[in-house]
Amino acid sequence: MGGKNGGFLMMILSVLGIVLYVTMFSNILTAFDDLGDFANISSYIAMSTVVSIAPTVLFLAGIFGAGAIYVVGYKKAQAAGTNGLLLMVMGALEIILFVTLFSTIMTAMDVLRLTASVVAGDYIAFGTVVTIAPTVLFLAGIFAGAATAVAGYKSRQSKGALAG
Repeated sequence: MGGKNGGFLMMILSVLGIVLYVTMFSNILTAFDDLGDFANISSYIAMSTVVSIAPTVLFLAGIFGAGAIYVVGYKKAQAAGTNGLLLMVMGALEIILFVTLFSTIMTAMDVLRLTASVVAGDYIAFGTVVTIAPTVLFLAGIFAGAATAVAGYKSRQSKGALAG
C-alpha cells in the first residue's frame, strides 16, 4: 500500500476495522468465557489470571492498533505530496463514515457492557474500559477527521502563499 492511495485506503480501513473489531468482540468474549469455565483451568500456572486480563488487553490493543494504522495512513498520504483538497475531503469523509457507523459501535458496546456486568469479577477492568471506550472512540474519531481536514487546509494555504 504505497503512496497517497495506499494511505487513504489505510485510513478508511482503520475506521472500518474499529467498527468490525468492536462489533465482533462479543464473540471473542464468549471464547474467553469458555476458557474461564474450563474445569481444570486452575491446574495450569497463571492461566486463570491470563484469561481474566486478556480480554481487556486485546480490546484496547485492537482499538489502539486501528488508530495507529490511521496515523500511518495519514502520514503516507501526506508524504506522497497529497493535494490539500484531497486531505480536506478525506477528513470530512472520515467524520461522515465514523459518525454514520458509530451506532453500530454503540450497539456492540452495549452488548459488551451488559456482558461485563454479568461476569463482573471474571475480567479485570473490562467493564470500566467498556463504559469509557465509546466516549474516547467518538472523540478520537471526530478529532482524527478534523485534524486531517485542517492539515489539508493548512497545506492548501501554504502552497497558495508560495504561489502568490
